[in-house]
Amino acid sequence: LCGFVASLAARRSSARRLNLRSSVSSLRVATLDTRAESESEELEAPLSGLARRPMDDVEVSISEVVPKISALKNQAELLRSGELKDVLATMKELRKDELRGVFSEVDQLLLALVDAIDGLRDSALTIRKSELRQHFEQMDRDGKTWVNQAERAAVSSISDFAAEKNNVETMMEVHVVGLSHHRATVDVREKLAVPEVDWNRYAEELVEYSRTEHGYVVPEVAVLSTCNRFELYFASPELKRVAAVECVHAFLRHKSGLSSEKLDNYLFTHSGEDATNHLFEVSSGLDSLVLGEAQILAQVKACHERCIEKVEEGSPAHTYDGSGGKIVSKMLNAAIRMGKTVRTKTKIGKGSVSVSSAAVELMMAKSMGDLRKLSTNLNICILGAGKMSRLLLLALFSKNPDANVTVVNRNLANAQAILDDDMVGGRGGKNASVAPMSDMMDIIAKSDVVFAATSSKDPVITAKDVEGRQKPVMLMDISVPRNIGYDCADVEKVFSYSVDDLKKVVEANAAKRQTEVVKAKKLITGEVQKFKLWQASQGAVPYLAALQTMAENIRQSETDKMSRNLKGLHEKEREAVDKLTRHIVDQIFRPIYYSMKANEEIDAKKSKIWALKNMFGLEPEYKRRLLGSGEQPVEKQLSA
Repeated sequence: LCGFVASLAARRSSARRLNLRSSVSSLRVATLDTRAESESEELEAPLSGLARRPMDDVEVSISEVVPKISALKNQAELLRSGELKDVLATMKELRKDELRGVFSEVDQLLLALVDAIDGLRDSALTIRKSELRQHFEQMDRDGKTWVNQAERAAVSSISDFAAEKNNVETMMEVHVVGLSHHRATVDVREKLAVPEVDWNRYAEELVEYSRTEHGYVVPEVAVLSTCNRFELYFASPELKRVAAVECVHAFLRHKSGLSSEKLDNYLFTHSGEDATNHLFEVSSGLDSLVLGEAQILAQVKACHERCIEKVEEGSPAHTYDGSGGKIVSKMLNAAIRMGKTVRTKTKIGKGSVSVSSAAVELMMAKSMGDLRKLSTNLNICILGAGKMSRLLLLALFSKNPDANVTVVNRNLANAQAILDDDMVGGRGGKNASVAPMSDMMDIIAKSDVVFAATSSKDPVITAKDVEGRQKPVMLMDISVPRNIGYDCADVEKVFSYSVDDLKKVVEANAAKRQTEVVKAKKLITGEVQKFKLWQASQGAVPYLAALQTMAENIRQSETDKMSRNLKGLHEKEREAVDKLTRHIVDQIFRPIYYSMKANEEIDAKKSKIWALKNMFGLEPEYKRRLLGSGEQPVEKQLSA
């Protein structure tokens, strides 16, 4: 605002000064010329400072501007009524008509200057902060709209670059753009998170966002959104790979409302083999927060199922078909097989890597040595009914659904609630019960194993509580601060384990899993290469479809020419001739089909496709979403 006021005042004062100098210069009056220059300096000095000051607060800035304008008005009035008035009076006494007219005009100019400054002051006083906010918010909205249009126009222009001579326009490339727990914080992941029910809608929006007059830049998309990651797997024509990545980045900025500076720092992008390798590592659990965890494989399965989903008749209006397409769906299916293979051929998922599961594993490993009993025959007591107790029950019932368990807690309703939890109840618990804290010591006396997981800041079990036991007991403390006193370990027939002991188990298992990572990556590398070869062969499919169409047209045309000579044939004989000609065409082209499926270098595959295109003068025939909006896809697509 200050800069605007300063520039406006400067333009007005400059125009007045030019008129003033033009009028007075013809008189060659030195006094007046010097006074005009002085006036210029006085007018510019206060406003130049205003223009340089930052507008931190609108109302404060206006309150500073108004006194400056008032000062300018006072200076102009003093100039008109002071020395300049005396000069004008003296010059009028010369009784020259020309001079009188000139000085009357000068006087009018100064009067207009006073009025202009006074009007500027009134305008500044009437400005309100809310009006400015509305103005700048509208400017911001217009700016975002323009940026969005510019990004889409840029994507369209990038995708229109001409192909190099040896490139094949039908070759497809796979990509992944996303963010995960490795780099992005929860608040950033939340801005991009998409519920599973909306995955197909989100993918469809991206496909439509990528539409240009020459076709779709991103024709295939699959969405994978979990609590720890958000990833978009998509395929694009190889020659438009740069435009495709830029399009997805622009779409994510549009959906999240984040600027490029804020979002790009968290996003990762992989293309080609790197994208396939990333997906295979994700499905194998190598990229998970907990190395080797199995839940991510189920999530990749859900991603695959969604991307190939077809809406049936009568489905709700808000349901959408999957946008996976042939390339992306095949890659996800291969990732699912890869995840199963890694878990079968390695021990990446073996060994507990959480405190609760490590406690159960340690109990099972120590039961015979410490208690002289099988782990399946133990009487177990759990103190507390919080999150750790729930995880403990999940791990326990996963190993032994029929375990004898008593949950001790001050609030019996909370204790019963974790036993009634869907996940806990789904794994076991038919021999589980609850008890109040008043019965804690009696329950401990009857138990073989006691897990302590309360929120108490002081130990709930001390050495005095377990002295004089007739049978051994195992105490497992999984709380911080400790729930079991240090002195319990010194009591006879008491075997006490703390969180530090459990962490050793976790670290040992994590180290074992790390050694399995090398084996898993070797398996993944081989499967990535296999998928890459299959992917390259798909570049021939549109040309093979065009070749089949051309051959069928020739066959049909030649058959029609010979129709007069076949009039004497019966219907079955006509069908036999038709079948014979089809079989001949198929046998002629069969070596070409098999050649395109051969395992070979990508460049060799491209050379074959290029030769096929030029030898027969073929134009590719696509199945969906790759042609321009005005063209119709072919009805039949060959499988390479």
